[in-house]
Amino acid sequence: KLAGIFIFLAISALGPSTIAGFDISEWMRWFMGGFFIIFGSFKLIGYEMFIMMFPSYDILAKKYKIYSWIYPFIEVFLGVLFVLNLLDTFRDITTVLIMGIGSFGILRAIKQQGTIQCACLGDIIRLPLSTVTLVEDGLMLAMALMLLISSIFG
Repeated sequence: KLAGIFIFLAISALGPSTIAGFDISEWMRWFMGGFFIIFGSFKLIGYEMFIMMFPSYDILAKKYKIYSWIYPFIEVFLGVLFVLNLLDTFRDITTVLIMGIGSFGILRAIKQQGTIQCACLGDIIRLPLSTVTLVEDGLMLAMALMLLISSIFG
């Protein structure tokens, strides 16, 4: 299921990113927009479970309970900003920060606690917190960094 979502997003991002000739930055922007809207929506569908499980591996959510409550909305909001191509510097910096902190928390949880349930897909797809989860966050972090660097250095 997870691979299917990624394949769907990758193919879906090809259309709008090739209108005037393929542009990797546009493809990443569309891919990330779809990713955040879909994954944020999954978290909202399984909202109660998400806010209960997310603090078990996210360092901000562990310290500030409200972060668990607003995180799915942040993801959907970021997705909308990516799709509409708005506030690019704010959007990219926010994504780098959130995904960087998330990656650190996931890595720490995997090393300390072993197998725990990932809250990243709400109740839709149940999977353990693993290297796959870390790669997802790392991929979003890397793409946001590339978009940020490209917008700064043109």
